[in-house]
Amino acid sequence: MTVRDFDFHPDEDDVRCFRVPDSGVLVNDSGWYVSQSLQPVNLGATDDKLVLRHLAFSTEWFKINATYDLAGDLMETRPPDGAPFALNCDIATPMVRVGDDVSAVDLFLDVLVGLDGTHRVVDEDEFVQASASGLISPAEARGAESGLARLLDWLRTGRLHELLENVSSAPVTTAPEPLPVGRAPLSEVPSVAPGIRLSWSGTE
Repeated sequence: MTVRDFDFHPDEDDVRCFRVPDSGVLVNDSGWYVSQSLQPVNLGATDDKLVLRHLAFSTEWFKINATYDLAGDLMETRPPDGAPFALNCDIATPMVRVGDDVSAVDLFLDVLVGLDGTHRVVDEDEFVQASASGLISPAEARGAESGLARLLDWLRTGRLHELLENVSSAPVTTAPEPLPVGRAPLSEVPSVAPGIRLSWSGTE
């Protein structure tokens, strides 16, 4: 059995679908969802691997992506055009569950965090444009801003790293190879559809 993790970017026409086998699901309950998978360290790499852990929450306006080496230690990766980071935090709508599947809407803002705790907020221009053009609703824009403030508070107080420490007790050795990322028509994932998703009107 696999869990489907639907990730909708409002500037796209369909919904990304990450399929995770049971062996990659660490937590899947009403409060949060945690999965892990093996990933190449660099695009095209065949030998070096890292473990990507993904955390989503039913009451928080953000998701966390953390990278670990095969010994289970948090590690930094370096994108081609920026400084290295260990955590890529997506500001997003709270997780919605339908059966065993989960879904959320990306709200454009991202927070990249280094091993030393320094962070930077990116894609603020895209967030402003999405808000102005109606890709996200006013209620979602307010939720994104409150989620960003809360996430930064988690970083400042150490709450985020405490949470990651609790998750890190699960062995990275059970992380499976990733399944191919699929695409689903927006009509098949109403939990993320504009105008009717719970976060659109602020009822999330």
